[in-house]
Amino acid sequence: MDKLFFSSNQITERDSIESYFECISKCSIVDGHQECITQCVEVHLKGGNKDE
Repeated sequence: MDKLFFSSNQITERDSIESYFECISKCSIVDGHQECITQCVEVHLKGGNKDE
């Protein structure tokens, strides 16, 4: 039986990507969606501070 091994970096990266897509899916219903998408990129993909 093949076993799958994931490093913590791979899991963290996957969680970040999933969080990003969840974030941008909420942007589509918000006015000024481009700014919202930019904020999602900063927070979820570049590791920016969520409180900024």
